[in-house]
Amino acid sequence: MAKTELSKAEWLSKAEAYCARAEHCAADVRRKLFEWGAPAETEEGLNLFDFIEQKLYENDFLNDARFCHAYVHDKVEYQSWGRLKIQAGLQVLQLPSSDIYEALKSIDEIAYFRNLRKLIASRRTDPEEKLLRFLLQRGFTYEEIKNCK
Repeated sequence: MAKTELSKAEWLSKAEAYCARAEHCAADVRRKLFEWGAPAETEEGLNLFDFIEQKLYENDFLNDARFCHAYVHDKVEYQSWGRLKIQAGLQVLQLPSSDIYEALKSIDEIAYFRNLRKLIASRRTDPEEKLLRFLLQRGFTYEEIKNCK
């Protein structure tokens, strides 16, 4: 059976399984459906992507606030990103500003500044301008960097 011959229910089931494995946002699901070759419309003329997105929200497979919190946690914990880069990443995904703001407020300040200090220590041999440029690109503000040195 070709992928484009799957029914709405089968596409929905596939999207639910994708969302059950990890936290995703609507943009991730739409991109994945496109990669899988899902048709834009169903036989009934419905937009399949909109239908699946709506059902995923209704069944709590998608939750913007939950995704924002997971994204913020992972970027701070595993990639040592600063607030500005995290915020930009979430805005690109077109998530609600209120959810982004709440997730950014939940950042563990101790872990955040510990990461910043580790980044500074790892680049101690760099000239000051190069270190500053590196940290700004990671999304830290000038004030945060100045206060952490």
